[in-house]
Amino acid sequence: MTADTHGPFGRVVLVPKSHPRRSDGDGFRERLADWLLFMVPMFIAEQRSASAKEIERARGEALEQIASHGDDLQYGGRYQGPSRTALAKGIAILASAEGGITTLGVHACTAPHLHCPGDHQSTPGPAKDKK
Repeated sequence: MTADTHGPFGRVVLVPKSHPRRSDGDGFRERLADWLLFMVPMFIAEQRSASAKEIERARGEALEQIASHGDDLQYGGRYQGPSRTALAKGIAILASAEGGITTLGVHACTAPHLHCPGDHQSTPGPAKDKK
C-alpha cells in the first residue's frame, strides 16, 4: 500500500444512514461498528508496508477465518476474537480499493474519492439565530 493524503490510518467513519443509533436487540451492530472504527485504521497502518504477496496471504487467511467461523463472529464462541480480527483486517485490505468499502455501518478508504462519506462528516456547531 502506498502513502496518500488520508495519512497512515486511512479514513474510517460511521455511515449514518446504515448505522442507526437505536436499541435493536442486543446492540451487536452498534458495538461492532464502533469496534471497527478503532481496529480498521490500525490494520490499514499495519498493511501500508506489506508486499502484495503479504496482502494476498492476509486476504486468504481473513477469508478462511470468516467463512469458517462467521457464526462465532456474530453470536460468540471459541473463535469470536479471531473472526472479528479477520473481519477488520479484510475491511482494511478492501479500503485500498478504488472508492474504499462501506459495510456494517462503516466506510473505510485510503485515498480521496468522489462521494466519500467521510467528506461530509462534521461535528455539530452552535445553533445560529434566524431572523
